[in-house]
Amino acid sequence: MFENLLKPGKIGNMELRNRMVMPGMGTNLAAADGTVSDIIADYYARRANGGVGLIITEVCCPDPLGRVIPGELEITSSGFMPGLSRIPHAVHSGGAKICLQLSHGGCFASESVTGRQPVSPSGVGTLQLPNDTPREMTKEEIKELIEKYGLAAQRARQCKFDGVELHGAHGYMPLQFLSAYTNRRTDEYGGSLRNRARFALEAIESIRKHAGKDFTLIYRLSADEDVPNGVTIEEACTFAKWAEEAGVDAIHVTAGTWDSRLQTYLDVMAGKVSPEGKRLSYGVATSMWVPPNYTPRGSLVPLAAQIKKHVTIPVIAVCSITPEMAEDIIGKGDADFVSMGRQTIADPDYPSKIYAGKPESIRRCLRCNECLGHVMDSCGITCAVNPEAGKEHECFTKLKPAANKKKVAVVGSGPAGMEATLTAVERGHDVTLFEKDDRLGGALYYVSIPDFKVDYKDYMTYIVNAVKNCGAKIVTRTQVDAALIEKNNFDAVIVATGASTFKPNIEGTDDETILDPLDVLDGNIPEGKDIIVCGAGLVGCEVAMFLAEKGKNVTMIDMLEEAAPDLTIYTKWVLNSKLAELGIKSKLGHTIVKMTGKNVECVKDGEKVEFTGDAVVCALGLKSRRELSEELEEHFGNSLDIITVGDAVSPRKILQAVHEGFHAARRI
Repeated sequence: MFENLLKPGKIGNMELRNRMVMPGMGTNLAAADGTVSDIIADYYARRANGGVGLIITEVCCPDPLGRVIPGELEITSSGFMPGLSRIPHAVHSGGAKICLQLSHGGCFASESVTGRQPVSPSGVGTLQLPNDTPREMTKEEIKELIEKYGLAAQRARQCKFDGVELHGAHGYMPLQFLSAYTNRRTDEYGGSLRNRARFALEAIESIRKHAGKDFTLIYRLSADEDVPNGVTIEEACTFAKWAEEAGVDAIHVTAGTWDSRLQTYLDVMAGKVSPEGKRLSYGVATSMWVPPNYTPRGSLVPLAAQIKKHVTIPVIAVCSITPEMAEDIIGKGDADFVSMGRQTIADPDYPSKIYAGKPESIRRCLRCNECLGHVMDSCGITCAVNPEAGKEHECFTKLKPAANKKKVAVVGSGPAGMEATLTAVERGHDVTLFEKDDRLGGALYYVSIPDFKVDYKDYMTYIVNAVKNCGAKIVTRTQVDAALIEKNNFDAVIVATGASTFKPNIEGTDDETILDPLDVLDGNIPEGKDIIVCGAGLVGCEVAMFLAEKGKNVTMIDMLEEAAPDLTIYTKWVLNSKLAELGIKSKLGHTIVKMTGKNVECVKDGEKVEFTGDAVVCALGLKSRRELSEELEEHFGNSLDIITVGDAVSPRKILQAVHEGFHAARRI
């Protein structure tokens, strides 16, 4: 089924066991001084043991002035080599190959991280760091940095890395030189494309000089920046040929820089320009290459296919590619290898599951970007669906067989309940999962209905099947109470009863014609053309988009000053873009004082504002279902082990639900 993906391949002198690549992704798991920590070594070892062919590390700076995140690896001197050498040993023990990604942030290396003023080719900064003013590099500094790239590659080879990847994408220093958006020099490093490519080509030459021509070198290339005067696919194809001639062994094709489409996004949000034709929902800034679930998968693959027409060396494609898509991409010849990054975080064993012919058992990535959000918040990486990600070294994630096998009831089959069930069964407990409805999934069922939430539907399919096949008893259409728990002599109860929508104490909300957002998602589409959605949290936004995609004219109202405030920033930019593209009228900062099934009255800046439509949906929040927890605590006291998890504690995200379900079952 996956003969193309599982076929051995070769990049330079690296013999790879398959065509699956884990690309570089920041983790913030290194120590604050740039040295290798136990946890980052275990993080990479875990993925190597899962069966991937090649791992490319996260950013590793060859110059302290190039650090972008606090927990970034460093290879600026021999003092870092003892720690760095742990990573190849860890990865090789799992049968994979490993390349070190050499990266200099240039204008993205904020003074808040490095303690020094950033540098860039022409002193041009970034919209994302308005308080940082870079200075222009001198020729001497350019030559010194080129030499540092070569010395870093030499150290990487001594540390037993199989190769290096020169990061020339996403706004890192080689791209800042290649792009006329950031390079406005008038000397031999600026002007024509050939001159702008000089820095990258000389860095390649330096790496070859210091590390040897037989040391594998991959170049990561942004084939489309989508900024004024930025790199185009035509320029990227020309550069790729030059890079091959200079000695690069493979081109890793991606797109974007930190400012990609950002000014356009700001102009659209300010109402200065129309969103039509701007492709903002395909990614803004970082979400161009780390696209959230609102964007189509594989949107950058055509760029890789274009590059492949101009080079003879292997091409690596990337961008939310599923294993099934990867098989097709390689089969059609659009790329030779495929990177699957966040999927490797969500399930490091996905390659092994492909080898076993069980793709349905892969824990699918949600593309929720919680991983990226934590890193951007200067915290260690995490994953919504994999509680162990980024915590591989920690003893509190290690599952051990239960010393005393217990009879465990799990009540509720949302993400928290299903994760608790899987974990408790794995530890050897006798588990019964209770669900009041006739299907498993809880709120995840509703979340996964819109077409733009297909990633959530894939995850739900995976986890429901896993629960059905894990050996737990599953009892549906059953309302659990203290009497049932006592009658069946359970030793422990994990309460994962979730949350329900509610209508706040606003005049008129007792109107029975006001619609429930979950009912709307489940097919109760309101009649009429003009729909009002009260609530601009994530539920409100997604219901609004769901209705707009069905041709409704939607007005979304909330007292919030921004939509979906809890979303990670780059995902939020895409969400806002999609709202704009769908023509949804967002009325934020409006306090709702009264509503009926067709009318909503608000106050904005002290003035009364009224909206009328054909139907009103109330998506103004969720309320935890704590009744069972309270009943059990009152009935059993301390005589029964009762753990409440997920939205039953407080309505939050899937991340908290999955992690709390996992750890509840781990502790029993």
